[in-house]
Amino acid sequence: MTSFKAYIINKKEGNVKGSIQNLTFSDLPSSDVLIKVHYSSINYKDGMISQPDNPLVKSYPIIPGIDLAGEVVRSSDKRFNEGDPVIATSYEIGVNHFGGYSEYASLPADWVVPLPDGLTTEEAMIYGTAGFTAALSIHRLEENGLTPKHGPILVTGASGGVGSIAVSMLGQTWVYGRS
Repeated sequence: MTSFKAYIINKKEGNVKGSIQNLTFSDLPSSDVLIKVHYSSINYKDGMISQPDNPLVKSYPIIPGIDLAGEVVRSSDKRFNEGDPVIATSYEIGVNHFGGYSEYASLPADWVVPLPDGLTTEEAMIYGTAGFTAALSIHRLEENGLTPKHGPILVTGASGGVGSIAVSMLGQTWVYGRS
């Protein structure tokens, strides 16, 4: 393959415009792990960077997509081998480092983690960064001894991504019998 598609946002004369473009591997930043992207999600930050006055993007052009799931194509890091299913979220992905709205992504190895057992790349991006954040929050509460026996949990900001997924997770685990 000599080229692949990516959604690129550019800013010229104060105007922000996105388009699908053909890139080559040499257009990607040089990093430890090259990933064939299977899925990415849509996050609030992805919408923010499409605005001309956003504070997130330091330089254009940028490929948005603050998270991604896929498989390793090549790696210079011994933690990852060709064909390994992986996910990557947060850090500078999609805001100051080319992100997941591309058929391929090149990332530092420390930003990449193995796909958890029992989860597909599609499921990982259905939950996305918001689901990961909600799950980490619930996990931390449980590590500190909170159980359903303590009563209901109030989730503020429940109309946003993290909050709405937290409500769903808590409803399934706390209401339906896991302690």
